[in-house]
Amino acid sequence: MRKLALLLTAPLVAAAGLLGTSVVALADSQTTCLSLPNCKTVTIDGDGKLTSGSTSGNINFTGLAASTTYTAPDSIEALGTSHQYVGGSYTLSFATTCALGSATSSSYTVTGVIQFPSNYPTPPATSGTLPTITTDASGNFNCNYTLTYPTIDNTNDSTGGNGHLSSVRNDIWAMSGSTVLTQTASFSVEPDGQPPTSIPEAPLPILIPVGIVLIIGAGLVVWRRKLFATS
Repeated sequence: MRKLALLLTAPLVAAAGLLGTSVVALADSQTTCLSLPNCKTVTIDGDGKLTSGSTSGNINFTGLAASTTYTAPDSIEALGTSHQYVGGSYTLSFATTCALGSATSSSYTVTGVIQFPSNYPTPPATSGTLPTITTDASGNFNCNYTLTYPTIDNTNDSTGGNGHLSSVRNDIWAMSGSTVLTQTASFSVEPDGQPPTSIPEAPLPILIPVGIVLIIGAGLVVWRRKLFATS
């Protein structure tokens, strides 16, 4: 009977563990480049989303012209039945000192535009003074940044058709006039807040089903011993 109790307990404990760790996930950030050589990392909010109005990270461009300045429009892209750049006021603030090259921070406005997949990655329409990046003598740029942008909700997003986002990501371009030299984007974050780089954290409630199973198992063992003692 003891062996039977253990056999019953083991799979239930394992199942409870799997259930618990799949419910809660830690909000995390993309701390490494996923699409080298050009890439953009982001920090997601406490709900595991990229919708709260601010993100920070690192921008990396390679293979551009040496010691050249480019405009760098940066926007949030909402992904649903079509691509849409979230319109509103943006501020791209670069670190005072960049790892490679240099940059100028700026505030500007993005016009929300529906972009169908055949047009992507066409940059969004903007107004105001765009931020700039300047490459080093090898044509490379690498700098930390902070971007503030409009909080994303159903008032400025209509990509899903049913009022719901499929995912959100952050795009940036390096442009010479109206010509796009290169473009890169962060990873996509699902609106339900499941960050792709986080490690699931077992919540405290997982102890409840485990405890119940252990109590049942112990009860079976005690009952079996009493049964032998009276026989």
